[in-house]
Amino acid sequence: MKPATTLRVASGVALLQYVAHAFLFLNAVPHGAEATAAVEAMKSNHFVVTGLARSYWDYYQGYGFMVIVTGVMEVGLLWQLASLAKTDAGRVRPAIGIILAAIVAHAVLAVRYFSVTPIAPDVLVAVCLGWTLFASRTRSQASAQTGAVAGAG
Repeated sequence: MKPATTLRVASGVALLQYVAHAFLFLNAVPHGAEATAAVEAMKSNHFVVTGLARSYWDYYQGYGFMVIVTGVMEVGLLWQLASLAKTDAGRVRPAIGIILAAIVAHAVLAVRYFSVTPIAPDVLVAVCLGWTLFASRTRSQASAQTGAVAGAG
């Protein structure tokens, strides 16, 4: 599979991941009395941070929205990198490496602080990005060798 195609697949998987996150986050309701009590405690206890009254619920909500925004950025960035990879896949390798490292870190944090379920799309995206790194390296080396041979003749 060509690097551009693999990046489009990664973008599509990331889109599904963040649409699911947004839907679940925006429609979440606590299950059971203990969860409801925890949410109410998060909402009702306020403290001052940098001159503003905030609660843990504010942080929870803010973090959830930031994840949605970051997901939209990831989807768009992968899609744009796919366009660039069509003309020179080797040039997108550094960006792909950075995103791959972030995806792996996200998966580790998801397992540690949430559950195993969120890592399924992370693993798929990471496989796509790993393949893109491999395939773009192979294509870049082949292009360099072809250019060197042509220049020698």
